[in-house]
Amino acid sequence: MEFAIELKDVHKSFGEYKIHKGIDIQVHKNAITYIIGPSGTGKSVLLKQMCGLMPPTKGDVLVDGKSIVGLKGKDLLELRKKFGILFQNAALFDSMTVFENVAFPLLEHTKLNKKQIHDIVIEKLRLVGLRDIEKKLPSELSGGMRKRVGLARAIALEPQIILYDEPTTGLDPIMCDVVDNLINDTQKELNITSVVISHDIDSALKIADYMAMLYDGRVVLFGTPDEFKSTDNPYVRQFLSASMEGPIKVI
Repeated sequence: MEFAIELKDVHKSFGEYKIHKGIDIQVHKNAITYIIGPSGTGKSVLLKQMCGLMPPTKGDVLVDGKSIVGLKGKDLLELRKKFGILFQNAALFDSMTVFENVAFPLLEHTKLNKKQIHDIVIEKLRLVGLRDIEKKLPSELSGGMRKRVGLARAIALEPQIILYDEPTTGLDPIMCDVVDNLINDTQKELNITSVVISHDIDSALKIADYMAMLYDGRVVLFGTPDEFKSTDNPYVRQFLSASMEGPIKVI
């Protein structure tokens, strides 16, 4: 079995606060893996460690079988080219048009000419279901459209892995379904590895190939959606049922 990312006994502390206490996760290549759990369990911090934005305090992170801990300079830059990231709020540049936002990584990291960049931008926008909006500013777009533009920018350099940080946060149920289908369709069309950080249980059970649930700094269950549905793990059962009763502390 080949893995795109492996986390081995990953610990992360901020001062005396221990957020991860030994995380072990294997992210399968060319599949969609959801990482779920209550707020404050360090899901987004884990995402940053996967792509080298933040080092673990202890443990190892492997991408394509090679450790990325301690990478610097050119080696770290090359690593990050393997990743596309869709941030929670899409993180678009407000002063740039849609076209300029999607073209930004191409201008920064390639030597392509204007015609080549134009064709790539239009193609990536088409892939996420957007046409004839390249001259608009982010302020002129709906929340769902901004997410799509953010995804188009994330796939502009044709990464091997896409990381999604809470992609459905702040969206209505219909738009959540649109984003779910977008994640699924993008993975299938580009045959890439997708890691989704979320507390959206419905989305995870619907489109994930694999799921990991974090609680109290550890993975309480890793498996398929069917395994999550059938488990008797009390932490998972409480989280899936959105109940106050159970071992998960409600603060």
